Amino acid sequence: MSLDQRQTDRGGTLSDSAEVAPPITPANIDRKGASDTKYQRLVEEISGDYVIYTHDPDGVITYVSPSIEYVLGFRVDQVLGLNWRDLVGENFVGRDLADRVFEEVAAGKNFYKFTVEMAHADGTTRLVEIQQRPTFAANGNYASMEGIAKDVTEVVRNAQELRRLKDELEHRVAERTTDLIRANEALRKSEERYRTVVDYQTEFIVRWLPGAIYTFVNEAFCRLLDRTSDELIGWCFLHAMHPDDVPDFLATIEKLNFDNPIADFENRLVLPDGSVRWTQWTNQMLFDSAGNVLEYQSVGRDVTALKEAADTIREKETQLAKLSRLATIGELVAGIAHEVHQPLHAAKTFSEAARRNLEMGSPENIETAMDCTKEISDAIARTAKIIRQLREFTSLHAKPFEHLDADEVVRDVSRLLAYETRKHRVKLELRLGGGSATVQGDRVQLEKVCVSLVINAYEAMASKPTEQRRLTISSESDGQCVRIRFCDNGCGVGDADMAKLFDTFYSTKNNGLGMGLALCKSIAELHGGAVSAGQNESSGMTFLLELPQVQQRVRCDATPKESL
Repeated sequence: MSLDQRQTDRGGTLSDSAEVAPPITPANIDRKGASDTKYQRLVEEISGDYVIYTHDPDGVITYVSPSIEYVLGFRVDQVLGLNWRDLVGENFVGRDLADRVFEEVAAGKNFYKFTVEMAHADGTTRLVEIQQRPTFAANGNYASMEGIAKDVTEVVRNAQELRRLKDELEHRVAERTTDLIRANEALRKSEERYRTVVDYQTEFIVRWLPGAIYTFVNEAFCRLLDRTSDELIGWCFLHAMHPDDVPDFLATIEKLNFDNPIADFENRLVLPDGSVRWTQWTNQMLFDSAGNVLEYQSVGRDVTALKEAADTIREKETQLAKLSRLATIGELVAGIAHEVHQPLHAAKTFSEAARRNLEMGSPENIETAMDCTKEISDAIARTAKIIRQLREFTSLHAKPFEHLDADEVVRDVSRLLAYETRKHRVKLELRLGGGSATVQGDRVQLEKVCVSLVINAYEAMASKPTEQRRLTISSESDGQCVRIRFCDNGCGVGDADMAKLFDTFYSTKNNGLGMGLALCKSIAELHGGAVSAGQNESSGMTFLLELPQVQQRVRCDATPKESL
């Protein structure tokens, strides 16, 4: 029910209601006869959040200041004659306090202060703080209630918001405090774990100042040198480094800077008992916020056992290389016998011819006999060369590197494998550069690489018709690298095999040992080069051997497959 309807139900319009219960004017308020004009102006012009009002004992509003429109949105004529309960709903905040006023007036209470929720003309509610006192007639009966109301909605809401923010802040502070306590506890435990990791792990962790002066050493490093941290801190560790390694170490550290702060280094340490241990370090330069060098941190490990194992592996690889060469010789024995038989047979034939011509005794026959002896000498020299090559090919002892003509190495291999070429009915074509193809290396080892690559090519072409079997060996140099290509038209290998082609003990042959290509890779890397393979566009494969040319001494990286 609207305010207008409630007023009509009481017996007419708002004006009618006012006539039944005439309002108290500002002049009536002053019972002591003070200036009517003064109080009227004070009451009528009150503004802002305050409203002055009176109502009779039944609660009917008999006067309200014009400021009611600012506070609750109603005009004065809309409110006069209403019961104050029309502005305070049954379930509004403070309704119970307002209802108790009548009982408390009867009990003699003379002043009331409470907060009540009142309806606004726009349908919302406002919180109003009420201060009021009752007035009494001459006979002592309760005559009216005079009061002043203040809109405290924003104040209360702000106070509530402040309270909420305070509670939220306290909650956050409590949570943050809890988090900080947990973080500090976690940090303490983390620091303990860090100290444990640093002090008791097997890796060496040290920090040092320029000048190689230790500022920190962990327990693992102390155990290696058999000294305490107090003995090592402030000590120059160059005294423990092998004298031969000091110049290289200083040169490595000298290259460190802000853009390149990390470098790896291996050096030997001379222990107090005189023994020598190999150590491997990762050294890092540390800076302050301004980019100035503070100190260095190094993390290292004892690699003596790895060094010894590497030496053992190299020895085993040498043994395997010899066994591989012997296996190759076993495969080539028939061809070698044929190659030796040819010059021996020629020598026998020419010796018989020389004997016959000498028996004839004529000058012409003697000259012919002399020519035969020259042929005999050439045949014997050829036989000796073949035997010498075989002896070198099976030799176990490493030889010092020498300058070699790579093209000549290829030609020697082609002559050594002449019988195999005929047996497999392969057309071998040499397209050698003929220019400067000088490399530095071990002739026998490089021949081993070429022999393995040629034999692999011959075996890959076994399923091809004999007239289609072709192997082309070509060479070229660019002033830095000498490149030798072995291009066949055999069966090739699958993509899965390509990735593992040079792995030790991996073979695509039924009876293969998986050593040939692995040794080729090791020998090429030992010579500062590389060996790689790629599929041909049509059929077969191309193996590429790259070796640094002597003039440049530049290490070659494996050529990408697409350039093969």
